[in-house]
Amino acid sequence: MNRLFLLRVEEFIALVFLVPTTYLTVVANVYAHRVGDLGDRHPGGLLRLGVALLFLAALAVARRRWPDARWSKGLREVLPLVTCLLIYTNLHDTIGFVNPHDVHAVLAEMDRDLFGVIPCVWAQQFITPGRTELMNFLYLNFFWIAPSTSLILLVRRRLPEFRTVTMGVLACFYLGYFLYVLFPAAPPRLVLTYEFTRNLQGYPSLMSNLSARAFSLLPVDSRAAFPSLHGAVSLVALVYAWRFLRPWFWVLLPFSVGLWASTIYLRHHFAVDLFAGWALAPIAIWVAPRLDGWWTARQASLGYATARGAVLSPPPVRLTA
Repeated sequence: MNRLFLLRVEEFIALVFLVPTTYLTVVANVYAHRVGDLGDRHPGGLLRLGVALLFLAALAVARRRWPDARWSKGLREVLPLVTCLLIYTNLHDTIGFVNPHDVHAVLAEMDRDLFGVIPCVWAQQFITPGRTELMNFLYLNFFWIAPSTSLILLVRRRLPEFRTVTMGVLACFYLGYFLYVLFPAAPPRLVLTYEFTRNLQGYPSLMSNLSARAFSLLPVDSRAAFPSLHGAVSLVALVYAWRFLRPWFWVLLPFSVGLWASTIYLRHHFAVDLFAGWALAPIAIWVAPRLDGWWTARQASLGYATARGAVLSPPPVRLTA
């Protein structure tokens, strides 16, 4: 078991999630083939896995042949983020095979109890093609918002801060994945179809068209809405930007607030999904350095190499008589 500590903690956690989701993605593909519902999304899942395996193989070769090359070391730093996003996309295909007990009806009632209306239904009165284009643009920004603070710190060679931010982002993602499985919930756009009386029609060939193509690749029974990781991870990125890259915080802030608004406007989340995401963010920020410190201390005690920028956890305080 000690040999597990040859891996970094984020690599170990990635394997814990990647192995079962890979298996379940294959199961989903076989099931869809048998029932005659083999849409683009299922071959897409297999394609993502194939690309990931090629990337991992290339990294293994690079680490063996050029262990001291800067680019080789850089690949290892960014691989956990890439793997994490891969798992995120595959979860859409697999949660229904793990836990069939949906909670989205409860979430809808919670929204009604809190606001008297369901915010994403109420928001349809503000729909215009221009706003729809803007909201799709803001929503799609998530994929650069999430890793942005980490990557800036990596480019600047601020490795301890890069490590702290990366671990916080990854902890937020993986805690969210666990909650996805524990509380399966489809987005409002799939479960409240009869309450929406206006289409989210944008302009042809612009952001809304791109977004529609992207979501057409997701399963119609997607169960990855609670908590909102768009809300959680963007808040984590904001907190760390405030702490380590104050000017970048002011760049991220309007995009993050716009992202949160877009999740409601575009019917991707209930309001309580967002609240849960915002609550998850400080938990991830608290858990990440403690987990990383414990793992790093264990690696050091075994004489194994630790991650660049990793900090040993402080020794425990002992009370003596």
